[in-house]
Amino acid sequence: MKLIRALLSEQGESCHCFELPRIKEGCESRNGYFVNWQNNWIDCGWTNDYSAHIKFVTAPSLQAIKVAREVAVPILTIQQISFMCMEYSHFDHC
Repeated sequence: MKLIRALLSEQGESCHCFELPRIKEGCESRNGYFVNWQNNWIDCGWTNDYSAHIKFVTAPSLQAIKVAREVAVPILTIQQISFMCMEYSHFDHC
């Protein structure tokens, strides 16, 4: 969510970040992070996922949105994002 929020902010766009329940394979329910930008929903992965695949998804159900928790995500600069990516890359390599 930090990456998406930073990139959108750099372009002068706003978005809303949410933690929503989602179904894992089978019937297990876990929470995931989502960004809503201009009615486009972006899945940012599980709440405890450090290497999630970011992808566009269909809008969650109204029931899921009702129980969603809005997440306050700080807006990072592009320089901060590059440092964050370098740090992630370094520890992933180690």
